[in-house]
Amino acid sequence: MNNVSPEILAQIKSAICRPEGTVTFDYTCPELFDNSVNATKIIEIPSGEHLFLLERDKNLFINFYHSSPGTGTRVASINLADIEKSDSLFFAFVWSPNGIRLHLGPKIKGQNTELVVAVGIPSAKTFRVGKDGAVYQIGDHSVQVSGISMYREGQPVLLPTALDAWKETVSSIKLLATGKSSEGYMYESVVSNLSLAILVTGFEAYSKKRFLELDMEGIVPNIGELINSFFPKRERDIGINETLKLEATEAQKSLLAYIVNKGVINFQNIDNCKRAFNKCYGIKFGEMGLSNNCLGSLKKIIKYRHKIIHVSPSIGMLNQENVPPEEPVFPKKELVESAIENFNEFIDVLHKSTLELRP
Repeated sequence: MNNVSPEILAQIKSAICRPEGTVTFDYTCPELFDNSVNATKIIEIPSGEHLFLLERDKNLFINFYHSSPGTGTRVASINLADIEKSDSLFFAFVWSPNGIRLHLGPKIKGQNTELVVAVGIPSAKTFRVGKDGAVYQIGDHSVQVSGISMYREGQPVLLPTALDAWKETVSSIKLLATGKSSEGYMYESVVSNLSLAILVTGFEAYSKKRFLELDMEGIVPNIGELINSFFPKRERDIGINETLKLEATEAQKSLLAYIVNKGVINFQNIDNCKRAFNKCYGIKFGEMGLSNNCLGSLKKIIKYRHKIIHVSPSIGMLNQENVPPEEPVFPKKELVESAIENFNEFIDVLHKSTLELRP
């Protein structure tokens, strides 16, 4: 069944490494309606970290899967029983951050037939494109998998997406909060401190991962503005741009990934994050629609994290140097819950903003 022309495959591969698009083509296959033929993939094309997958399953459903790190995997399905039997079919696929659609209808000479339309839903099975270019299926109906990672010869092939990693961070903190001890408040204090430290690390991981995912989703980064903002003028004056390009090529990395891996951007610093997303992708934190105190609250929690890590995980007051005039802040369960709400708000709003970007 996989007899799609090379021209169509090239068209699809060129189109899908974008946040949104449409592909149409005619497909001829007499066996498509034959229920004695096993389930088969019609098209499977990875492009960047996007995946475009079209299959006919054993139940005679045509399934269109679209996957990217930002949106996850979605599927739109049409039962061939709802399609007039024909050797040739017309396919149309539409995808965007807001959803996907599959349009399907028979190509019958001399007839104008209506297309059947299916709207995508979140898929029970997830597809990911590994760093080796291969396609991996994660989970299935009644099979839940989380925290998937794969390494080959010490190098990562498949890691959780930015959003999945963040969700796992929050779940881990909530699991940690279910523990009990006879030590009373001392136990609550240590657990709360460690939870805040984990939360900030999770925020850093999300920001860094999402920053790089956008490049692989077809959003072109403004490397020049990024370099101007994070490298000293003396380095720019002696040609750091060309040096970085050569070094990235030798390291077999994208230029953006190479710059990020050099550590010039501190993704655990709100101001660094703000500047990086603004200069590289045009996202302005102040215009995303955050609540008034969100960024200020994040900065305080990050400051507390540094004290927890560099002073003591059992520290009993997180702002002692500012008391008075500030009210004392104690590491308690309520503080952790409030911090989770603030970080969740920020990441939810930032993630939605990244999905609104266009090439």
